[in-house]
Amino acid sequence: MKKYLFSFFTLILFSLPVFAKITFGNIDVNPDDEVLFTISQEMAGTSNYKSLVTAKLKNDSTEKMPEFISYFPEQMELINGKKILEVRNRYGKALYDIESASFKWEREISSIPEKPLPIVPYALSADGQWLCKIQKTGLSTGMLVLQNVQNGFSEILCDEVRMSYEKVPVKWAKDSSMLLYEKRGTVYFCNPDAVLRGVEIDEKYRKIGRGTINSVEFTSSKYLAYIDDYLLYKINTRELYTLGLYAGIIGNGNVIGRLPFQFDPENDKFSTNDDVSSIFVIQNKRMFTFLSSHKDSCDYMDVNYSRPYTDSNASLVESYVFWDKSGYPNLWMEKLPYDGKEIRSSVFKISTVAAQVLEIEDSGKPFLSPDGTKVAFYSGAALYVYDIQTWHRIADLGGEKIVSALWYDNKTVFVGGERSIRKWNPLTGQTDYLAISSAVAAYWDGSDNKIIADNGSGNCFEYNKEKGTWKKSGLFAKREGKTQNGHYRVFTGTTPNARYENSIYVRSLSKKPVTKPIYPESVIKSEAPKKVSIIFDAYDNADGLADILTVLKKYNIKGTFFMNGEFIRRYPSETQQIVANGYSCGSMFFSTTDLKNNDFIIDEDFIRRGLARNEDEFYTCTQGELSLYWHSPYYSVLPKILTAGENSGYTYVNPNVIHCDTVKTFKNISPDQLLKEYLSKVQVDKGGVLPVCVGYSQGNRAEPLYNYLDLLICGLIESDFEIVPLESNL
Repeated sequence: MKKYLFSFFTLILFSLPVFAKITFGNIDVNPDDEVLFTISQEMAGTSNYKSLVTAKLKNDSTEKMPEFISYFPEQMELINGKKILEVRNRYGKALYDIESASFKWEREISSIPEKPLPIVPYALSADGQWLCKIQKTGLSTGMLVLQNVQNGFSEILCDEVRMSYEKVPVKWAKDSSMLLYEKRGTVYFCNPDAVLRGVEIDEKYRKIGRGTINSVEFTSSKYLAYIDDYLLYKINTRELYTLGLYAGIIGNGNVIGRLPFQFDPENDKFSTNDDVSSIFVIQNKRMFTFLSSHKDSCDYMDVNYSRPYTDSNASLVESYVFWDKSGYPNLWMEKLPYDGKEIRSSVFKISTVAAQVLEIEDSGKPFLSPDGTKVAFYSGAALYVYDIQTWHRIADLGGEKIVSALWYDNKTVFVGGERSIRKWNPLTGQTDYLAISSAVAAYWDGSDNKIIADNGSGNCFEYNKEKGTWKKSGLFAKREGKTQNGHYRVFTGTTPNARYENSIYVRSLSKKPVTKPIYPESVIKSEAPKKVSIIFDAYDNADGLADILTVLKKYNIKGTFFMNGEFIRRYPSETQQIVANGYSCGSMFFSTTDLKNNDFIIDEDFIRRGLARNEDEFYTCTQGELSLYWHSPYYSVLPKILTAGENSGYTYVNPNVIHCDTVKTFKNISPDQLLKEYLSKVQVDKGGVLPVCVGYSQGNRAEPLYNYLDLLICGLIESDFEIVPLESNL
């Protein structure tokens, strides 16, 4: 009985919509016709927070656009020669002038974004003068743009690259003088100043060679490493233009070694020490090899260490490499545990063996100090700094969950948390508050109408109106807000706009009675987003599972996994991992056989036995039950098969696009074409179900759809869809 109750409540939980509406609250009005209030808007792909807003009331509405006075750090960058800290979020871009210690908005929204997407990342030069970004042009494509941060001048480096909300496919020289980028299977270099002044030489004379951005790496000194197939090249950056002009005669540079394997620039990456005498190669995310060369020749490099990933307790998500002063690599592995816990990381010092030096639970991504001697990372509600040489902890900063952080110099870190933005010196421990990130309540205090806010940390903060900054205050902010003065009453009420939980209204008390919303768009009638579900087909390979689970966690989406018996038998740990992370599971029969095009007699008894066997194998593996949803392998089905499944108590799931992202049916279709087909079909059908394959056991698909899962999710959000669990969409 307890088991069925658990399943019932799990179903209710998974049936709750993930679409979160915009909500106004925490109103306080002062005698000078100024109002404080908060806006909260849960969004897939980022933290949930309440922004604090102030407005001047006039003529039954507001004198000007309401002003955000909290700055949530969804992304942070140092720009303009590292003189400015730029804080970006869904509501705009705010700049903190480090010298004058003041915040101001450079760009604010004119209306609340109803379908906000994740903030697009920037790749900034080390001096903060230049940036590269991807400007979205299609569902999975965009333009690679180079921009001068100070004057905004920009130039397109490549008119079509893969869109990404995680990284930009470029690499900067340590002194910011050179930029590497990829374009249609070739790697190029450029001088950013020359490009934007229009005096850079023709691109064909700036070619390094074939490959992707994974094929090249700047050292911290004056060299560039480049791998082409089996050969490792060492290039002096001062000779790049000479190399580009005369590549047809002198080749790609100095060959200093041969790899004992072929480098795949699409799936492999490498890192190098300062003089390119040693490299560390990560093949297909799973094979780790440390190589050294003792002379510049085409001889094979010495293999110091070579091992595959073998952790039986977690799947590998990502890996990073840092080099210490001794010239040895340090390998950082980001893992997703099979038991359903948060991502954790392991750090190893590599020589001829891998010696583990650190294990971190609930870890974020690491980032290096400018001099490369220290690494910082956040774990849970704290930020840690370690010495790379010894892996001894230097310092830690707690108090709140970290959202973003970056090094200002070798002894200062800007820390963006869910509650505040701080400047921290890990060597001395000094911490200065710059601003609050969010607020749970705020009020006007005293005759001078100071703004006091409670950001949920247990501390209260006072707002400096002239500088736009916040400092700790001894005042207590827990009191009821005032919703009216002698002129106006401000309140929240219902709205016909389905994207809003409520609207915030201003009612005139001293003049002609009238009530108006502060945000007019919040009362425009609109329909709720259409519903779509994403299902994941686990046939007989788990290559994409770690990436899929990571993206689903990031966007807080409850997908349904359809398990084939072959997958359960081959990947019991991964099957348990899916269940431990709280995802519902349906059946895809006990084998990968095509039930429609088969030489065997497929009757009802065969279907019943196949479904029952899959149930038993799933139960033996997970001690849980499959849901009573199923579909046949490759969605190949006949009416009698449907009837047999129905008689077995199952509901057949038919997606809108009757395809499976496998080598059989999508060998010649690009992910961008598939995304367009998916979105077009659910738009016509006004919702539905979309399938994504977990992996392939045969064939050679360099671009599986699971690599584009975040783009599919963002495309659905942008196209006005709410992504819901399958159980609430049938």
